[in-house]
Amino acid sequence: MTQFDREEVQAAFATRLEIQERDDWVAFADTFTGDAVYVEHHEGTFRGHAAIKEWLVPVMKLCEGWTYPNEWVVIEGNRVIYKWWNRLPGKRSDGSYYEFAGISVTEYAGDGKFNFQEDLYNWEETMAVMTQWSEDNKAADGNDVAR
Repeated sequence: MTQFDREEVQAAFATRLEIQERDDWVAFADTFTGDAVYVEHHEGTFRGHAAIKEWLVPVMKLCEGWTYPNEWVVIEGNRVIYKWWNRLPGKRSDGSYYEFAGISVTEYAGDGKFNFQEDLYNWEETMAVMTQWSEDNKAADGNDVAR
C-alpha cells in the first residue's frame, strides 16, 4: 500500500471538510474512489463510488442546515480518524445544541480521494435528539412539521 505524505492527507481531509460545510454532498461523494467502501452501521455498507453517491446525496439532503464541528482529528499514515458532532439547527431553551457525537475512520487513497469510511455513533441517542428537536420546533411553530 502506498503511503502518502501527511501534508497530502491533511489537505485532502481539509478539502472534504470544506465541501461538507457547503452541504455539497455530490462533491463529497466524488471524494471517494471507484472501489471505495462506506460502512454506515444503521443504513448499511455501500460499495463503490456510484452506490455511495446514490445513498449519500439523498440522505444528506434531509440534513440541510446541520453543521459538523470536529472535536479532534488524528492522522496516522493514510488513516484519518475524527470525532464530530451532528449539530441540528437552533438551540434548546436552555441554550444547548441539539447534537449527537460520532467518530469516522477514513483511509486516504491518493489524488484527493478516500477509499474507505466507517461512521460510528449511538443510534438511540441520534433518534432521541432528532425527536426532541422536531417536537420543540413543532411546539415553537405551532405546526405539524419541524423546520
